[in-house]
Amino acid sequence: MLDKIAYDYVTEIKKPGANIAKIKHELVEQVKKYSEEEKENLRGLIQKWLTK
Repeated sequence: MLDKIAYDYVTEIKKPGANIAKIKHELVEQVKKYSEEEKENLRGLIQKWLTK
């Protein structure tokens, strides 16, 4: 589940003309209910996808 969220986030950010602030805000709202451990894992996955 976290890997799909990270992948979708990265693909949305990389689109030309993407509203990055809006996308980041939506991600924050989506993961509010997650534990700190899950949030840390998500950060790692996002960094992984950004480097590909």
